[in-house]
Amino acid sequence: MTSFFSPDGTIDSPLQALGFAFALGLALAITVKILWRGVAQIGPVGMIRQSFNLDMLALFALLQLAALNLFDHSVRPLVGVFRPEVGDGGLIENLTILLMLFPVILTAERIRQRNRDTAFGGISLAITALILILAFGEEVSWGQHWLGFTPPEAVLQTNLQEEFNLHNYIPPSTMEALYYALGLGLLVLGARLGSIVEARRGDRVLMPLRALLVLSGVLMCHHIFQELAELAVIGTGFLIWNRLDEGRLRFREGPLRTLAAI
Repeated sequence: MTSFFSPDGTIDSPLQALGFAFALGLALAITVKILWRGVAQIGPVGMIRQSFNLDMLALFALLQLAALNLFDHSVRPLVGVFRPEVGDGGLIENLTILLMLFPVILTAERIRQRNRDTAFGGISLAITALILILAFGEEVSWGQHWLGFTPPEAVLQTNLQEEFNLHNYIPPSTMEALYYALGLGLLVLGARLGSIVEARRGDRVLMPLRALLVLSGVLMCHHIFQELAELAVIGTGFLIWNRLDEGRLRFREGPLRTLAAI
């Protein structure tokens, strides 16, 4: 199954492009549904007003970065914006790293404020922080390029990019399939977000968050966008977490609400 999306791990496989076209078509259908419902609920003027908030600004910024990503891949490399194939660095990766660490700081503060009314309990916040710290370590190869250390010989001989991390042991074709599957999952989540969480009465926060999930899903579905997709997923996840923490969103009754409150 993994060979269907990228037979030899290359980034321009025709079948991967076909899979991306399918994801793009699905995203378009979901977007039309979101816009149709939005216009029906708050009208065209309300939709325009909806565009002037932080979540929509994040969406527009990601769309512009996606255009730059295409330019970087197809026309001329944008040195300093996107990271090299091997190694760390670049604006996009540094923003992703920052967004991984920022929620960890907020999580530590929320654990300290135990009496604060929030959708999340101390255990779920601690698990979230641990996952983000592990993801951060993997993203920067546990400081290999920052500190300039050489990994053990066993790692150099077996790691696909000779980096001190675990994710580069995964074959490229398998990684492509995992990203694609996650991308489709994000598209479905964007379409069904309202069945998992609900907005505070009169708050229109759901629509831009659904749009961000859909865009993140599309970006996950092709290799050339995957660095930007990581930024989009982390950023969108943080915004949803923050809206839940602020009380603008809340989990609907069910197991997820119970688990989050632990």
